[in-house]
Amino acid sequence: MRTPFLLGTFLVSMIATACASPPTAPSPDGAVAKPAANAGQDGDKEQADGKGKEKAAARKQKNKELRNKEREVETAKVEQQIAEIERAVRQRGIELALHKAAAELTKARADLEVFLATVKPRELEEKRIGLDQSLHRLEHSKDELGELVAMYEADEFAKTTKELVLKRGRREVEMAERYLAVAQKEMQHFEQVVLPQRERELRDKFVDAEHEQRKADSEAAKARLEIAQATKKEAQRLADLQEEIAELRAELAKETP
Repeated sequence: MRTPFLLGTFLVSMIATACASPPTAPSPDGAVAKPAANAGQDGDKEQADGKGKEKAAARKQKNKELRNKEREVETAKVEQQIAEIERAVRQRGIELALHKAAAELTKARADLEVFLATVKPRELEEKRIGLDQSLHRLEHSKDELGELVAMYEADEFAKTTKELVLKRGRREVEMAERYLAVAQKEMQHFEQVVLPQRERELRDKFVDAEHEQRKADSEAAKARLEIAQATKKEAQRLADLQEEIAELRAELAKETP
C-alpha cells in the first residue's frame, strides 16, 4: 500500500518542476535555443559591431575627402601661378597699349600744332611769292614790250627787225599772262582745297588718337578690376579649401581609429 503513495508523490514533484522551469524549445535547425539572457548579449554585440563599421566607413570617407581637398589645393596653387603669369603678360600688354596710345596722341597733337603754327603759314607765303613772281613777270614783260613799241614806232628803218622784236615781246607778255593765270588757280586750289584737307586729316588723326587714348585708359581700368577680382577669387578659393582641410583634420583627430 505504501508503493502507490510514493509513486503519487514522485509524479506531483515532476509536475511542479515542469511548471517552474518550462523546457527550452528547439531551434528550427534542431539546436536547442539559448537562454534569453545570452540572446540579449549577442544583440548588443551585433549592434556595437554595426556602429563600429559605420564609424569606420565614415572615417574612411572623411580621409578620402581630405585627400581630394589636398589635391584640390595643389591644383589651385598651380592654377594660381599660371594665372599670375597670364596676368603679368596681360599687364605688360596694357602698359604697352597705354604707352603707344599716349605717344600717338602726343604726335598727332604736335603735328596739328606745327601745321597750324608753321607749315600752313609758310606754304601759303611760298605760294603767294610764286604768284607775285608771275605777276611781276607779266608786268615786266608788258613794260619791255611798251618800250620796244615806243622805240621802233619812230624808226622807219629795219622793219623786219622791228617785227621780230615786237613779236618776241608780245610772246613774253602772253606767256607771263598764262603763268599768272595758272599761278592764281594753283593758289586758289591750294588755299581752298589742299590746306583745308591736310588740316582736316591732321585734326581727324588727333581726334582718333584722343579716342584711342580714352579707349586704352578704359581697357586698362577694366583689366585692373578683372585682375583684382580674379586674384581675390583665387585667394578665397584657396582659403576655403584650406579651411575645409583643417576642419576635416580636426574631425579625424577627435575620432578614435
